Amino acid sequence: MRKNIYLEWKSRGVIKDKLELIKKLASVGISEDSIAESLGIALRTFQKMKSDRSDVNLAYESGKNLLKDSMIANIIKRANGGKTIDEDQYIEETPRGTRKRIIKHTKEHLPDISAAKFILAIYFGKDYSDKKFELDLAEKRLEKQNEEWINGDSKQED
Repeated sequence: MRKNIYLEWKSRGVIKDKLELIKKLASVGISEDSIAESLGIALRTFQKMKSDRSDVNLAYESGKNLLKDSMIANIIKRANGGKTIDEDQYIEETPRGTRKRIIKHTKEHLPDISAAKFILAIYFGKDYSDKKFELDLAEKRLEKQNEEWINGDSKQED
């Protein structure tokens, strides 16, 4: 008789920890295969568990959503530009003893136009897409249902 690992986790009282681990690993982009390995189960077992148990699927999907939100936030930061401060620490030997010196460097990052275009297109639609003209033409063709296919072998008449 095959054992049900989910019920085993539940009886041992570790199901909450396992769900948190699934969410944490998914939120940093770890593959399903690696998540299964971290749980000590086979990939197919993990996939079946996701399809059979809503709490396991919810933990995995919640983690993926956290990853997506983090990536979008990073793209928005890059689109807006900003400043970063780097710190260099030096320890110097002087006649009076050891002295710690900290030098801070402020770097200004210009806004990234590609990232800004991406965010505008995702959040505000095709009006901000690089392919707006092509999308409008394709939409008009679909509306008219008048798309013509031209055979490249035959000569076109004027």
